[in-house]
Order: sequence, then C-alpha cells, then structure tokens
Amino acid sequence: MPFSQLLKFSKIYQDYGLGAAKNFYLLVSLISLGQTVNLYKLKDHVSSVLGKTHTDVQSHYQRLIRFFKDWGKSEEFLHDILRHNLGLLRQGGHQTLILDGTSWQFGQTEIHYLVLAVQVGGVAIPLYWKQLGKIGTSNQEERKEMMDEALGIFDLRGMTLLADREYIGKEWFKYLSDKGLHFVIRMKRGDYEQDTNAVCGRSYRAMYRRCQQKKKVVSKRITLNHTSYTLVMMPNPKVGADEPVMVFLTTLRSSRYAAAAYKLRWKIECMFKHLKTNGYHLEDLNLKDAGKTRLMMALVATAYLLALREGWRRKKKIPLKKYADGTRWPACSLFRAGLAYLIEKSQQLQRFLTYLESISKTPKTPPD
Repeated sequence: MPFSQLLKFSKIYQDYGLGAAKNFYLLVSLISLGQTVNLYKLKDHVSSVLGKTHTDVQSHYQRLIRFFKDWGKSEEFLHDILRHNLGLLRQGGHQTLILDGTSWQFGQTEIHYLVLAVQVGGVAIPLYWKQLGKIGTSNQEERKEMMDEALGIFDLRGMTLLADREYIGKEWFKYLSDKGLHFVIRMKRGDYEQDTNAVCGRSYRAMYRRCQQKKKVVSKRITLNHTSYTLVMMPNPKVGADEPVMVFLTTLRSSRYAAAAYKLRWKIECMFKHLKTNGYHLEDLNLKDAGKTRLMMALVATAYLLALREGWRRKKKIPLKKYADGTRWPACSLFRAGLAYLIEKSQQLQRFLTYLESISKTPKTPPD
C-alpha cells in the first residue's frame, strides 16, 4: 500500500504530513513488536519492519530520536493522538473513569504518572496522564490541573470517577462536582468522622458497627464545604482483609450502585501491569524530557488500544482454564490475546498500515 493511502484513514497524516504519520505508525508497530519503550532496543527492529535489506542501525536510532525531538513539545500533536485513540473505541457509552498513579525509577530519575483511565469493554484504557516529577501522592492542585487539561480535550460530564484513598480532599470533591462529574472515592477509616457526626442520624462509629455486624451497606448524607454527598460503608468482600468495612464518599444517590461501581477500580491495576511488566515494559522509558515522555505514553496507549481491540474480537475464542477450586477463567487476558495478533501484523510497516486501514472501516464497539 503506498504511504499516500494513509490519507484515507489517518487524520495525523492530514494535519501533520507524511513524515509525522509514517513515523508515528512505525513507532506504534515497533512498540507492539518489541514490547518495550526503549528506543535503543527498538532500533534493531526498524530495518525488518521497513523491509530494508541493508541496515544502518545508528541512523534508525537517530530517526526515532528525531521524531520525539520534532513532536515532543507539540501539545496539539499530543492531543490529536489522544482523540485518535478515542476514535478507536465505540462512540458514546463510556460512563466510568478511574484515577490512579504509577511510579518507577529509571537510573537516577524518579518517574510518577497520574493517570486517568476510561473503563470500556471490561478493561481500563489510559485516557490522559500527567508526569508529576516526584514519587508520592499527588495533591489536590495537581489533580485539578490534570483534570482541567483532560476536560479541555474530552467531554467527561456526567461520567463517574473512581479513585482510592489517597485521592481525597474537600476542595477536590467540590471541584469534581462543579465540573459535572460524579465520583465514588474510597476513604480511610475515620476520614470526615466529625463532619458525619455533625448531621442528624447515626454517628460514624454506629454506622461502622452496624455495617460490620449486620454485613450490610449503610449510608448517610453529609455536607462538606456547603456541598452534599453520601457517605457509604460496605462490608469488605475480601476474606481476611485488614479493614472489614470499606468507606466511600460519593455523589451518587444509590449507595448500592456506588458500592458496586467501585469494584471496577481494580481494572486500572491490570492496565498498569500490561503497560509495564506484562506488556510494553514502560519502566524501560529512556526519555528524560517531560514532553517526550508524554508523547511516548500516547504511543503506548495507541498500541495498547489496538491490542485490546483485537482481544475484544477474539474474546469468545480464548480457552478457559480450570483451577483446583473448580472455577474456570480465561487462559490469557484480552490484552495478551490481542497482542499476539497485533505482533504478527507489526512485522512489516506496509502490512501494519493495511491492517489499520481495514479496521478503520469496521465497527468500533467492543463486546460488553
């Protein structure tokens, strides 16, 4: 397929030219094939993917570096890739967002990403991210800044954000409500106990005892910073958990729905595993500039989405594995099933582009 045919399905080509589009798709195919984000390792695959018989490994390495030098500082290019990725999914129907962080150390550099994911087709998919430049919990202002950037690209109003205990704060809660976002956020035992006791009804401790003894969900409307929320307590479904009761704050009216929704939060942990040790080895990232690392994250997100798309298509064909307790689970994840197919398509760039053109004409909806 002549590279000019990129024009038929690639908005990146339309807006940024052949060179940018060709190198963008080259890198996505290399990441899929090499299962790493280390450019020095990826350079060894460039010749075979491009179908070249004579190889100049160093020039290939410089080509990859030049792409990040040319486009690493372009916010517009990054945002268009994010929109491009969303276009690989079904339009509409996304209701759940998940917020969490992932961190690692590369040499002497500490890397910490705050990541906003969307739950689609049973998995979490990275939607937006921000490098914090530190290891540790984000503060409320950092979260608000990242969400402002994400909301500038995507319409997230009416969606429900799930987050764990480190993502709390009265100003943060109000910010989410003011932006038209629902949320279910877990809290530590005792968080906002005084605010809960200030409202008529059962005290915080009485609610906790009732939930623990009766093994039932209990809730109470409370007010923080002149805004009304629901405090929810539910029995911890994990056997032998250190905390027998899980406590949430939510804007959702249905306590049971909020408790059920939170169970989806763990999907972002699976996503991090696939982006790191079980997939693309994100810890191998050898780019120091923040703009370049964000661009690499966008490329990884593209490769991840394509693998999941193929996994969705093959969901019914994944064999089940029987365990000692009698339960049956898929022998591999949707991601790994899809990645195996994508690796085969990534062997040559022309073949990879033909594949991309074909999927641009097929339905985007993953199975529920």
